[in-house]
Amino acid sequence: MSHTVYKVNGKRVKSVTTLINAHLGWSKGALIGWTRKHCLKGEDSMAIMKEAGRIGTLAHIMIEQFIKGGSVILDGYSAKEISHAKEAYYNFLNFKEDYNPEILETELKMVSEKYKFGGTCDAVANVKIGKNTKLMMLDWKSSNSLHEEHKIQIAAYAKMYEEVTGKRIQGAMIVRVDKEKKEFEVSTLKIKDLNYYWRIFKLILKLQELKK
Repeated sequence: MSHTVYKVNGKRVKSVTTLINAHLGWSKGALIGWTRKHCLKGEDSMAIMKEAGRIGTLAHIMIEQFIKGGSVILDGYSAKEISHAKEAYYNFLNFKEDYNPEILETELKMVSEKYKFGGTCDAVANVKIGKNTKLMMLDWKSSNSLHEEHKIQIAAYAKMYEEVTGKRIQGAMIVRVDKEKKEFEVSTLKIKDLNYYWRIFKLILKLQELKK
């Protein structure tokens, strides 16, 4: 998947994930431990991480093309990568069957002219929560676990979507689709949660300003 360039008034701006990775290290300890474990086994942790990234990318493409009614080109992927991406994709289908979201947007590229950053959200959907249908921001993750950074990321997407469209996001769902077994996990964020994590992202923007 090609790298997306985001621009505001012709000037390039950083993406949500680039900003979070540059200024927030809440999960770095776990990553260091994971790297050490594989290195002690004589394994190439960078190669493992690269493979996991390719599996995640392919899983996202499969989900996107399912939503759009398109097809997926598998050339260049190994049998293992395809197998694991399919498992994640099947878990997405299980999520869709259980929650029945009405997906309105997928892989929506946006920029915030006010705050000068960009990003691509996985999906925006109407989701029935109890007796009410809410406009929700959705994000697919194929990682082994969910982290606070993921919540900051989706909060930034939600605020950016509101700025671009004028529509009010009423919550969010981070959906972890396992790539090795039949399992999915949903982390649901209410408006108050999104506001909390958006405040953290604004502090990240302040750190970026200080770095210049």
